Amino acid sequence: MQRGFTLVELMIVVVILGILSAVAIPAFSRYVKRSKTTEATGGIASMYRLQLAYYENTQERSASTTFATCPAMPTAAPTASKYPSNVVMWMASSEWNTLGFVIDHPHYYQYATDGSNTAVVVRAVGDIDGDNSRSTFSRAGVMNSGEIQGAQINVVSELE
Repeated sequence: MQRGFTLVELMIVVVILGILSAVAIPAFSRYVKRSKTTEATGGIASMYRLQLAYYENTQERSASTTFATCPAMPTAAPTASKYPSNVVMWMASSEWNTLGFVIDHPHYYQYATDGSNTAVVVRAVGDIDGDNSRSTFSRAGVMNSGEIQGAQINVVSELE
């Protein structure tokens, strides 16, 4: 008596493995992309809190209160690769130094803020899969009747 698997049984196993991999690989890719976006939401939250503190400090020290405006940093366009850790670059920018926002580890997103006397927008832009399609995370705050009202984080093309 011989033991073993028939060709049909082996083919059924191969088909089942193919179906499982067809489902699992895209789900895993989405999971990896989503994990990279947590950096942007954390950065946005931190910048927004620093903008509120900056506004309060300028209000206490001068008659002209304003939110900070900081240029896009790092200056290179986002790619699927992480920007290298460069604390010196952040500290060399007088705008970012004044705001107090620094990223001291490699990161995927480019950060910027636009501020005026009555409104602020903080933004993170990234290209986490390298297809030149960008995802944008932003949060706005508006001065309304002496109170800063913040919106929810707005996400455009989260996973591109």
